[in-house]
Amino acid sequence: MSRKRIGEILLERGAITTAELDAGLKAQRQTQQRLGATLVSLGAITEPMLVQALSEALEIPVVDLRAVAPDWAAVHLVRARFCEQHEVFPYALESVGGRRQLVVAMTDPLNKSAVEEIEFTTGLKVSPRVAALSGVRAAILRYYHKATPSPAASPSRPAPSAAPSAARGAAQRPAAPPAPSRASPPEDDDEEVIIGEEVPPGENTARTSLAELIGKREAQRRKKRGKSESKGRSSSTSGVLDDLEYLVGDLREEPDRVEELERKFWALMRIMARKGMLTNEEFTRELDDTDEG
Repeated sequence: MSRKRIGEILLERGAITTAELDAGLKAQRQTQQRLGATLVSLGAITEPMLVQALSEALEIPVVDLRAVAPDWAAVHLVRARFCEQHEVFPYALESVGGRRQLVVAMTDPLNKSAVEEIEFTTGLKVSPRVAALSGVRAAILRYYHKATPSPAASPSRPAPSAAPSAARGAAQRPAAPPAPSRASPPEDDDEEVIIGEEVPPGENTARTSLAELIGKREAQRRKKRGKSESKGRSSSTSGVLDDLEYLVGDLREEPDRVEELERKFWALMRIMARKGMLTNEEFTRELDDTDEG
């Protein structure tokens, strides 16, 4: 997935001007909304234009949540509060190459931290789809809070991405007709998926620097492990796998399981770094103790 930011993508595609991007970034610092929603609220771009530009630039399909019947097995996997905070909505499970994936509608497919947390907490790889913010908010209200979405949920009128009090108030209105489901709707739960203070998007801090360092170490370990597969495990790549085997048993005969656990391990490291639960010194001392070459 592209590492560019939404503003860069829109600017390169001629959807917005440099002046509009600057105005959007300035407004974003005040509203704390995501940049895409901020640009829509300022009238610099329409919601359909934003969705189409992201879909084409990132080569990710678009989903219209108004036209799908969510699988409750997927909805149950992610908490309402997390969906509100990150503007995502899990709506289906699919099988790719014999492995299950969680299909998630996202207003910002570049929100890597949200993807990593979902993958870590569910144990499933995320298959993203680009969706309109109004559609995601309406789906959250309808399927998590059992409320009829109102026109006020449109991004043309700025609103915080996480607004449990508003959602609870909306829940007092008459409920929409029940949608096809395989299970009863999940109860609203105010508990976060992972407790901790997330670093605001785009903010450069020691936490984000550490998260990037962990990402580089993960890429290096994967590359070394790939080279050593035909020769057996080398001492330079055995550290993480040894730790995993200590926790869950011998994994030498389960390569698929090794890959899944390693992915979750590195995702956890990055999540802890962004939430201030891991320092650079701790990472260097406990985890980065092998050759970096």
